[in-house]
Amino acid sequence: MFRKWKKGGGGATDSSREKFKEDIYTFKKTIKHGFPYLPSAFAYDPKLKLMVIGNKSGEIKIFGKPGVEFTGIHEQGNNQVCLLHFICGQGKLVSVLDDNSIHLWSLEKTKTGGEELKWIKSNQLPGRPGVNQITVVEICSDNSSMWVGTESGTIHKVALPKLHIMEKGGIHQDQIIQSVPDNCKTGKALGSVEAISEHPSTSSLILIGYNRGLIALWNDETQNVDHFYPNVEGKTLESLAWNSNCKEFMSAYSDGYLCNWRVDSSSPHNTYSPYGPFPCKPILKALWKSSRSHTFVIFSGGMPRANYGDRHCISVIQDNKHVTFDFTSRIIDYFVICKNSRDGEEVGEFLVVLAEEELVVIDLQEEGWPSLPLPYLASPHASAITCCQHIYGVSDTIFQKIQTSNQQTKSSNAEWPINGGEDLSSTKSSQIRSLLLTGHEDGNIKIWEVSGLSMWPVMKIQTSNVFQIDGDGGDDDEYGEEFPPFRRIGEFDPYSDDPRLAVRKVSMCPVTGTIVAGGTAGQVLVLSLSQDAIDIQVPYISVDMLQARTDFTWKGHEKLDLKTSHIAMKPGYQVSSVLQCEPPASITALSLNANWGLVGVGTSHGFALFDFMQNDMIISRCTLEAGEQLAMEGNFSRVRSLKMSIRQSMRRISGSIRGGGRNASRRSSGRRKHHRTDMNKKLQEANAALVDEEAPSSGGWSPAATGGHRRIEARSVDDGMTGMVRCCYFAQTYLRDAVSLSPTFWAGTNSGSVYCYALHIPDYSKRQDHQVSYVAGKLIQLKHAAPVIDICVVDGDDIPASSPNLYNICQRLNNNQAPITSSPERKSSAPMLVISSEEQVKVFSLPKFSPKRKIKITAVDGSLIRKVKIGRFQTPNSSYSEYNLVCLTNTGEIHMFSHFQQLRLHHTILCLARDNVTAISSALLTSDAQGLYQCSQSEFQRFALSPASCVDATCRATIMTSQQQHDGSGDHAAAADDVAISMTSQSASEDNKSTPSSVDVNRRRSPSSRSSKKLNPSSPKTPLLCDDDDDDDDDDHVNKHESFIEEMERTIAEAQVDDDDDEEVVDPDQVVVDVDQIIGAVAEAERVLNEDDE
Repeated sequence: MFRKWKKGGGGATDSSREKFKEDIYTFKKTIKHGFPYLPSAFAYDPKLKLMVIGNKSGEIKIFGKPGVEFTGIHEQGNNQVCLLHFICGQGKLVSVLDDNSIHLWSLEKTKTGGEELKWIKSNQLPGRPGVNQITVVEICSDNSSMWVGTESGTIHKVALPKLHIMEKGGIHQDQIIQSVPDNCKTGKALGSVEAISEHPSTSSLILIGYNRGLIALWNDETQNVDHFYPNVEGKTLESLAWNSNCKEFMSAYSDGYLCNWRVDSSSPHNTYSPYGPFPCKPILKALWKSSRSHTFVIFSGGMPRANYGDRHCISVIQDNKHVTFDFTSRIIDYFVICKNSRDGEEVGEFLVVLAEEELVVIDLQEEGWPSLPLPYLASPHASAITCCQHIYGVSDTIFQKIQTSNQQTKSSNAEWPINGGEDLSSTKSSQIRSLLLTGHEDGNIKIWEVSGLSMWPVMKIQTSNVFQIDGDGGDDDEYGEEFPPFRRIGEFDPYSDDPRLAVRKVSMCPVTGTIVAGGTAGQVLVLSLSQDAIDIQVPYISVDMLQARTDFTWKGHEKLDLKTSHIAMKPGYQVSSVLQCEPPASITALSLNANWGLVGVGTSHGFALFDFMQNDMIISRCTLEAGEQLAMEGNFSRVRSLKMSIRQSMRRISGSIRGGGRNASRRSSGRRKHHRTDMNKKLQEANAALVDEEAPSSGGWSPAATGGHRRIEARSVDDGMTGMVRCCYFAQTYLRDAVSLSPTFWAGTNSGSVYCYALHIPDYSKRQDHQVSYVAGKLIQLKHAAPVIDICVVDGDDIPASSPNLYNICQRLNNNQAPITSSPERKSSAPMLVISSEEQVKVFSLPKFSPKRKIKITAVDGSLIRKVKIGRFQTPNSSYSEYNLVCLTNTGEIHMFSHFQQLRLHHTILCLARDNVTAISSALLTSDAQGLYQCSQSEFQRFALSPASCVDATCRATIMTSQQQHDGSGDHAAAADDVAISMTSQSASEDNKSTPSSVDVNRRRSPSSRSSKKLNPSSPKTPLLCDDDDDDDDDDHVNKHESFIEEMERTIAEAQVDDDDDEEVVDPDQVVVDVDQIIGAVAEAERVLNEDDE
């Protein structure tokens, strides 16, 4: 008997599959979704319209328009990023770490035509780290150098992009102290440098603020102080900000005061505390921006210590308008996006705030200052994530309905302002729509679009509005105090009104869009998509999972009370039915088939089949066994769980000490001794047959090294809740006989039991009149009694029976070019039932339930299966595809099995670290050979298992030319008669002057080579250097035009001046490129193309 399993089903090797084996398997971690974990620094490039975020682990990310994303990690390890600054318009970035090192980053071209963020060089200030600790950095407007302020009060001048510390040009504290007048002196020292701000119109004037309150206007040309501004009443300075009129500036202090200064005055003309007169917290940062009417005063902090000292606030004041935006997490930094008005002033449009747990963008132009919906960087952990589900193959019709029904009344309609860069990624990934559903602790369900590079929120569904909870009806936006004028903003809320609202399981039908969610208190909600608002009383039904058994008493929490009155529901997802499981234990398994109108539900007590079309119960069965009191205590009891863990560990240790001989004995539970006797005897025989005959070495027996198997211990009822239902499944297959195809329902438990039922579903026209009937099928009991975590039925072509929609989508996208079966020569055979437990995968043929193949996981390497999914693997050119069974173990390994008739292990990869329990438990395996796991509480890491499913960010930033940087405008390029082709140059100037970021290669022709023929400008509708009588289609012209432009760019790139290590300075005017030769080569290439077309 056991010899048959050991052989493993044999069979000839599929030659066609072996040919493509290397092309369908890969492993690559692609991109991260979500919000950066523990952000620490923030910056914005107003010319390229890019923003960057750095975190405490040394990672930096640059964001532009949706799909534009660049990532870099410092080599130093887990050093915190303290400061970030763009070298505006050049695609370069300066970062400062907590070890006092300065780093230069640059966006460099890749072979694919995009750009990537690369580390260039680093430097460190001389002296002791404590004394020369960097406190502030300011990039000069000409991008030639930057000011670096330190803890000691010294300001260094660092050349860019070399990061060389300039011996001349620095500002030492002694230079300032010697020229300070008596009325401005603050003692023997000035304190650390808290603020450095360049004059908006005169780059040689630098405003310097010291910790002890002294402010100096430094003239870099004369190397002297033009003006001093004395300390105000001994206050400690925190921040400085220029007014865009260039005549005034503002200073913020640690006691919550603000002072307005005129440049030509030595005393402030206005000193006030916005939330005084009582003691206030420090104002850490202040901005003073112009607007179309009155100026904006924006500052963070400054709240009254006694009443609101624990609040995280940003205040915006404009004339009589005053709003205090209240955040639920600490504010990291913020900036204002401005546009230049006709008179040259910067007009504030958007306030972008980076908090510790979320990003918020506020529209300052729209009435009421609403926030903008985020296309990316939305916080998935606004409430703690309790479950996730990936939905593949959502129809475009359903997705459009979800989008149109998502009405956000309090959000701004303005376009996303951070829209720099260009997304060059292929649109292939968006042909099939994929959604990610996350359930949260507060009872909300969020829908995310994850087809492309960005994970952007589509809709948030609230399930708590149909239940009666404490505090229901309260408005979080009402604070009860008239001043300060608080307004709650942001979505992050770590607290839940009721822990019973938490969503434990969620599922969605990709064809109809119906969603079903199961909660902690046994509630199951069916949500349907509707475009109209309704006011109804929600249908309600309860099911007794114990089936009137009196030997169990529920000791857990109570169920949630449903609202008895009519509930007003907005367009979108509306609760159409509520099922309540009794006892109200947490939902452990959930499955949905919206076409049949059925929902499968499992708890720790049993399972049920619910007809939500007729709001009726079809099946309910209790799976508890005698003595399972642990299932009656709701959530796991800490005391019993500890005792169970100790007992189980001691049994395993004693079993391993006794060894695997035939005479080894094992105690059986007294309560189930008559049930376990035969099972223990068979397990002992199996272990004796599988144990290697050689005696174990002194160092311990390793099954991986000897090729043997581990001993499988018999599971007792005390090991856990054996009646818990772990999975539910719907499939249409042959269950009664090999002729009739019927709908089926399956359920698997913790004790290795699998229940199956054949269903009879009336026609759709009679669906509301006739009930669904069923016939009980076989009960499958796995001998090793391991928990069943997945059930799947595949047809003779290895296609999952539960996903005909996926099959049709793949066939449509590939135009029937890629065979769906794993072997074109193999004929279709009988359908297979694949049962995956924690310890092994077993295959049965249907409808006879004959065992065909078994793969042991725990017996071989000791690992346990945690996640199982059938995914579609294909070659990059879609010439071959097949379905594989993908298993993730508790050691972080992923096993991929193909050929369900033989179930061969074809590939094994190490995906996650063994000790990363959070990532393994949160991992999701998708139907398109991808995966997601939580790498932090706010981020999802995406990985690909097949080359065809890799989603990489291919994008670039539009680097500005020297003329555009000189004009100060990045939105419009100046029109010129001669077409100039710009290419990136990274040559640096040794005399610390402004270095142009690009080399303009102008079209130059000698008088003898000039032609009298006038050349029209090239465009996609005008073929480049083609005959006038060419009758090619416009599409061909577009393709040729683009290919010629690419060829010209490659030719020009060969003439680009390389930035060698010696950084030799090259005059851009001396670079001459023979454009006539380039155009001639292009014309010759087009002539060859025309001949090929003919």
